[in-house]
Amino acid sequence: MAEITKQDVKNAVIEALEPFAKSVQSDFQGINKRLDEHDAAFAGINKRLDEHDAAFAGINKRLDDVEADVKYMKDNFSELFTKLDRFITLYEKQEMEHLSLAHQLARLEERVSKLEAGR
Repeated sequence: MAEITKQDVKNAVIEALEPFAKSVQSDFQGINKRLDEHDAAFAGINKRLDEHDAAFAGINKRLDDVEADVKYMKDNFSELFTKLDRFITLYEKQEMEHLSLAHQLARLEERVSKLEAGR
């Protein structure tokens, strides 16, 4: 019987495993291709997220401006109402003076009418 050498065992193992190794290598190439496709898709998603981040930064700035305007309005709100109250008070006082003058004028006209009637 012929003696089996290390080389014979090695060749037998290689011969037995080579189809399996080629199949695994082919599968890995397919997986690598799919991973490359996913990488490209993720790059597109990252780009869109960066665009959204920039848009949100603009929205945040606009909201900060609105908040500053609202704060200014709140701070000056009481001053506005104080001035409005003064204006309303002056208007009411003027209206009362007009009514008083109208009654006084009516009394004077009545007196003049009586005086003219008595002549």
